[in-house]
Amino acid sequence: MFQLTGFTASFGSATALRRADLTIRQGDRLGIVGESGSGKTMLALCLMGMAPDAAQLDGRLEIDGHDMTHATETAWQHMRARRVAMIFQEPMAALNPLRRVGDTVMEPMIVHERLGRDQARQRALSLFEEVGIPDPVARLRQFPHELSGGQRQRVLIALALACNPDLLIADEPTTALDANVALRITDLLVRLATERGMALVFITHDLAAVARATQDIVVMYGGDMVERGTTAEVLADPAHPYTKGLLGARPDPTAQARDHNGKRRRLPTIPGTVPPLFSLPQGCRFAGRCPVEIPRCATNRPAPQDLGANRIAACHLLRGQRP
Repeated sequence: MFQLTGFTASFGSATALRRADLTIRQGDRLGIVGESGSGKTMLALCLMGMAPDAAQLDGRLEIDGHDMTHATETAWQHMRARRVAMIFQEPMAALNPLRRVGDTVMEPMIVHERLGRDQARQRALSLFEEVGIPDPVARLRQFPHELSGGQRQRVLIALALACNPDLLIADEPTTALDANVALRITDLLVRLATERGMALVFITHDLAAVARATQDIVVMYGGDMVERGTTAEVLADPAHPYTKGLLGARPDPTAQARDHNGKRRRLPTIPGTVPPLFSLPQGCRFAGRCPVEIPRCATNRPAPQDLGANRIAACHLLRGQRP
């Protein structure tokens, strides 16, 4: 079990992750959504023990009851690959362009599990077959630039699975892929998580993908977890104004593309942009962009409130009324 309790990651006066509380158990499929700069990747890096050296960590990060908040790099090396692994963004940047992809996938087996090269090669072939890479024998000898975007993403998935982790973190795994390939990658991750009994953390901007892939969801904004609950309930009936804004900005293929004057309709948007870490509001991080903001939102941080049925949201207007 992976557990964050009151976990904070800051850089001087800039707080990238603020008092995060999260529990991930075996078999869980958790989606994490939010705009760029909301803290999603920072959360993933902390779960991997890969927070930047300059980050000041507070609170508690436990893996099966062991406190890993300030663990040494050596301790984390024993955890990574075998307990927790990550599929990083941008396959072309994550794969070494000067190494054959087979060597890249075999390396963690050789380093962490002390397998011989022949054993590692056989397991890499099996992984390539499992993740749906065609002609795996030939692909092992190829370089990243010789593969399509979808094939490179599958190589990264095989790499993450090399040492049979308990938790797989997929950070924007469908970025830069066309819709059909993205759908296949999403379904592949769900199948692998189900068959292997491992937990999956699926980080994405794509609400359709998170609806398809996950059982539970965390909505993040400015380093805060502003809403949590089951994916189906949160997407069907969002409680926080930010979650409502994200859902309202989704393209609707069934809606009329043009108004009564024949002009193309603009997609709804959340006004403004996510402020930089060093100038976030003192209270609710969404203050200044929220359509239902009240004066105390700018100065008082709303406490997370239990809405029942494992639903939690942090908004001042949730007391007695829904925004």
